[in-house]
Formats: sequence, C-alpha cells, structure tokens
Amino acid sequence: MHYEALLGPEEILSDRPFTNVENTEREVDVMRFMLGEERELARGWADAGVNAPPQVVMREHDKAGRRHLLVVPSTRAMVEASDVTAIGFFGRVREDVDHEILFGLEDELVDRLARYGEAGLLSYYDVELVAPKGAYGNLILFATRDVPEAWYQDEVHRRAVELSPGHYYEVRLHKGTARGPLLGDGQIEVERTKYFDFKEAEVWFGLRRFQG
Repeated sequence: MHYEALLGPEEILSDRPFTNVENTEREVDVMRFMLGEERELARGWADAGVNAPPQVVMREHDKAGRRHLLVVPSTRAMVEASDVTAIGFFGRVREDVDHEILFGLEDELVDRLARYGEAGLLSYYDVELVAPKGAYGNLILFATRDVPEAWYQDEVHRRAVELSPGHYYEVRLHKGTARGPLLGDGQIEVERTKYFDFKEAEVWFGLRRFQG
C-alpha cells in the first residue's frame, strides 16, 4: 500500500482533519471501554469453568437503545489469552446509503465462527456509537502478534473492504496491543492508525505511527 502521508505522533494535516490525533485518542478510549466489557464476560466464563459456553454470539441493545454484537469463537481461548492484538475500525458513514448489506456480512461472519477462531480471532465486537447517529465502532481481538494473513484473505473480509468506499466517507483503522493476561488489567496501547479517505475518485491513504 502506498501512503500519501506518513505522520508522527503529533503531526497535523490541516487539509484532512479526520486524521487529527485526537480522533485516535477518542476512539482508543472507546476500544478500551469495549475491552473492559469483554473482560467482565471472560472473567465470568473463567469462574464458570466447564459450565462456560464454548462459543458466544451475543446480540442485544443496551438501555440507551444502542445495538451490540459480540462474537467469540472460543471462550476458552479468550480466558487463556495474553498479549492480545487489538484492531479498531471507525468510519464516518454515508447518510444516503442503505447499509443493510454490511449487517448481512456480519451474519456471514457469525456463520464462519470456527474458521476465524482457527486463524487466531479471539473476538469481534461491534457497537453502535452515541455519536454520530448511525455510526458503529468495531473492536477485533487476535491471539497472534499481527493480524493473521488468513483474516485478510477471507472472502467476507475482502467483500467488506471492497464495499467500504460506497458506505463510508472516511475510515480510521487502529492497531494496538494489550499486554499481559486478557483477564488482567493491561490497557490497549495504540501503535499506529491507518487512514482511508473515500470522498474522491482516487482513494487517499495515510499512516500515523505512535511507536517504532
């Protein structure tokens, strides 16, 4: 991938404000909150031992009416995980587009649970954000140091990438690590953010590194 801009931790691109570092800071806070929610569930599975469900697909709405989807291929793998890789996906959605096809892709993801677990996926968590209306944030946890190649090559993931320009104006993709046991209290530390600007005919790519 060719990046039009390579940014350090504090650099500013005045003509592309969606790359401002405060967006990463705000969204990583959301990722940390989501991780905390998953940790509480995982601690319950650890306490339940052999009575814990082997897999989890949880669809629900919270008290504020926000939609949540959590997919865990293996609760045992979650309980035993350590030094997990965390990927956060946040985009500004196009208001004049029917996004139902994206929810259909999530249904396919649920159907392919076992395959994703074998590739190193620990969990996929999608939550409706407070603002802007209709926006969602994704937190994807992997047991591997890097995102497995099998995830990039998967048909459902590939189709989601292909559809993104028609459903989002911009996307921020964060990568970080939560050190130590997942059941502990290590927080997600962001390593880099990739930027995708779909507003023009040619997609613009940018990268900001926070570490290394």
